[in-house]
Amino acid sequence: MGTLWKQQHPDATVTAQTNTESNHERLRKMGLTPVTRDAAPAGKQYPYVLFAAPPSGSEDYPAADYPAAVAAATRQWDGSGSFVFTSSMSVCATEDGSEVSEACPLVAKGKAPGTDKLLGAEAATLEAGGNVLRLVGLYHASRGPHTFFIKQGEVARWGGYTVNMLHYEDAARIAMAVLAGDGSEEGKGWRGQVFVGTDGHPLTFQEMVDACFASGLFSGSVKFTGAPDTTPGGKGKVVNNTSTRAKLGGWAPKYTSFRQFFMDGGKDYFNSSGLF
Repeated sequence: MGTLWKQQHPDATVTAQTNTESNHERLRKMGLTPVTRDAAPAGKQYPYVLFAAPPSGSEDYPAADYPAAVAAATRQWDGSGSFVFTSSMSVCATEDGSEVSEACPLVAKGKAPGTDKLLGAEAATLEAGGNVLRLVGLYHASRGPHTFFIKQGEVARWGGYTVNMLHYEDAARIAMAVLAGDGSEEGKGWRGQVFVGTDGHPLTFQEMVDACFASGLFSGSVKFTGAPDTTPGGKGKVVNNTSTRAKLGGWAPKYTSFRQFFMDGGKDYFNSSGLF
């Protein structure tokens, strides 16, 4: 998203705050200014702040500390532009295969450490006047559940489980749209809103791998061995973000669907920029 922001605001300084320096060289090549969390200037605030560190990949943030880390990030926001926290549709309790949207029923507190972290972080964000962006499953050509399935070959899951997908580039684009206040009154920015990011084309695990093999970009086979009654979570969900798209002034994904992305050759920023 930082690269997209620089493209639209060439004179802006985009600070990328990380836990370690492992990706700093690449971030510099992308035109960003990296800084570790420990080295960040104390008390400095910014008009636009995006928090996009997943709880699963944040070993520095125990369950109780992840919401606190998000709350601390809100204090780096000066209250003018916008604050966005990228959450996940995993906080939505519906798993019977039915349709859900921004106002879905939430997972009960204490059911899972991951959702407890996310819901706590969402609460901290909304309390500060920031915005929550709940994303579905993310992918690009060489990263996502499809690569795991193809690598495994045999997967103990039900092939009919329904998932919702969004390309990483589109996740960045929709996060930027929320951060920039697209569609808000007089462009003043959004406050205390929940948005959802999805491409609007749900598919099953089986349809996912079928699309990969049909594209000719992958070889091998995948066998799903699970049954509906033994699969954790049941049938999945169908995510509808029509409301989000309308609020953001007609936002639409660059990559219309997982299937179409691979049928069109699977080319994206991640396999063409030379940075990954």
